[in-house]
Amino acid sequence: MAERKRQPARRTARVPGAASKKVASIRWMPDVSQSGELFLRRTDQPETGAVEDMRYPFSQGLTFVARRWRNLMNEELRAVNQSQARWGVLYWITVFGDTVNQTELADRIGVEQPTLGRVLRDLEAEGLITRSSGSGDRRAKVIRFTAAAKPLMRQINSIQERVRAQLLDGIAPKDLAVCMAVFAKILSNLDRS
Repeated sequence: MAERKRQPARRTARVPGAASKKVASIRWMPDVSQSGELFLRRTDQPETGAVEDMRYPFSQGLTFVARRWRNLMNEELRAVNQSQARWGVLYWITVFGDTVNQTELADRIGVEQPTLGRVLRDLEAEGLITRSSGSGDRRAKVIRFTAAAKPLMRQINSIQERVRAQLLDGIAPKDLAVCMAVFAKILSNLDRS
């Protein structure tokens, strides 16, 4: 019979005069206040070493932070009569240039066609974009910025840079790199499902 490798014993914190206890770690757990506001609450939980110990608080924390970031961006973007959703569409139009149509844009940014259609209709009504027939399929409308969109995009970029600097203040680049690696793995897992 093959021998199992012995795992080193976990260290425990000892309190003089008390029985030994496992080390408790501080965890941040999402919670909801009586008024319905989301927040993170510190809790002491015994560390068991199980992966499941961190999966729930991590996933809840990730969605919590994303929601709060989005809410702050929406508050700030109101100053220029925009929203996070509209800014996201404008941003991706900038990234893809004058060659993307509505179907491709919806696929690339991961939103449903009707949702994107409403945002594009509003942006077009405000004179920020145009939709015109492309060279191939006349039904596929190519999306282009108008001259009015350029100064707005400068304002929006200034707002998002300020918010990003505020929210990432004090976080080391190496920590951000670890987060990006985790996000990449999560996206890879999503693509496999």
